[in-house]
Amino acid sequence: MTQTTAQTAVNSAVPHNLTGVDYSRPPKRKTGGLVIDVHTHTRDAALTREYLRVADEYGIGRIWTMAPLEDVDALKAAFPGRFEFIAIPKWQNLGPGDDFIAEWMRRLDEFYKRGSRLIKFHMAPGTQKRTGMDLDSPAIQRVMQHAYELGYHFMSHVGDPRAWFGEDRKYKPSEGQRSFDQQFPMLERMLEKYPDRIHMGAHMGGSLEDMDSLQKRLDRYPHYIVDSSATKWIVRAIAEQDTARVREFFIRNQDRILFGSDLVVGEKYDHDHYASRYWVHQKLWETDFNGLSPIEDPDAAEGKPRLAGLNLPVEVLEKMYHTNARHWLYGRVLGRTID
Repeated sequence: MTQTTAQTAVNSAVPHNLTGVDYSRPPKRKTGGLVIDVHTHTRDAALTREYLRVADEYGIGRIWTMAPLEDVDALKAAFPGRFEFIAIPKWQNLGPGDDFIAEWMRRLDEFYKRGSRLIKFHMAPGTQKRTGMDLDSPAIQRVMQHAYELGYHFMSHVGDPRAWFGEDRKYKPSEGQRSFDQQFPMLERMLEKYPDRIHMGAHMGGSLEDMDSLQKRLDRYPHYIVDSSATKWIVRAIAEQDTARVREFFIRNQDRILFGSDLVVGEKYDHDHYASRYWVHQKLWETDFNGLSPIEDPDAAEGKPRLAGLNLPVEVLEKMYHTNARHWLYGRVLGRTID
């Protein structure tokens, strides 16, 4: 499927719509039923309403989110049954020291009282540099064990895009930053330590650019699943590889991949910003679209982001969009079924 003339006119003044897409007209879906989005960042019920308007337009039903603890009760009251909450620390206080760890564990208790059963560990290189900790650090191990004893399952963000690693990039070896490949041994040690808990790897486990390693991880750890979130990164990772091989990977692992958008609610975002992510994901998974992505991506080759759709089979999409979330997150993590 190629782009129309109208879509190829680049408008760099609109970073979420370089190609003139009418986001108010969502594409028709290949599948039935509502999509479960397992990776978002919401907050403030008033701001969340505009995001949910877009979610409704694009057929998104239940949503898992990393909202601040302070917003959970208001979101539950405003949108009953719509959200499940992933436990997170207070990011504003992120840093080294016992105070941050003690507060994180206290917040874990409070999230648990509100029904949370999934905890997120953000241990990308930037977070490691800021805190001086990684998944192996004794302080993080204390949080991990506390969560385990409460009954939590795990989620992690350990990798970042390959484009960010290198001496002339965001993560410089000369400044003590680990390489892309060095990010993952700590994850595997965590997977080995807690084989009886589900572990969801954010952003395709941070490894879509190294499918061989990701496949080995999925084969070795049957409790490991991944979500498809981080729109620009995932679009770029697919477009820069052999798309037939990527498609084959998704079909092979169709029972282990869950749909996620990584949408972030904020004052600066409007309808079209939110819609752009869902539009791109729909084109990426459901069609053979091959052309310029409408979303600006400074990490793309020559600054021109390409969108290469995988046109996944309907039965794969059904699993990715809702069956897998029902099994892994509602069934295994929460221990309940949903309509």
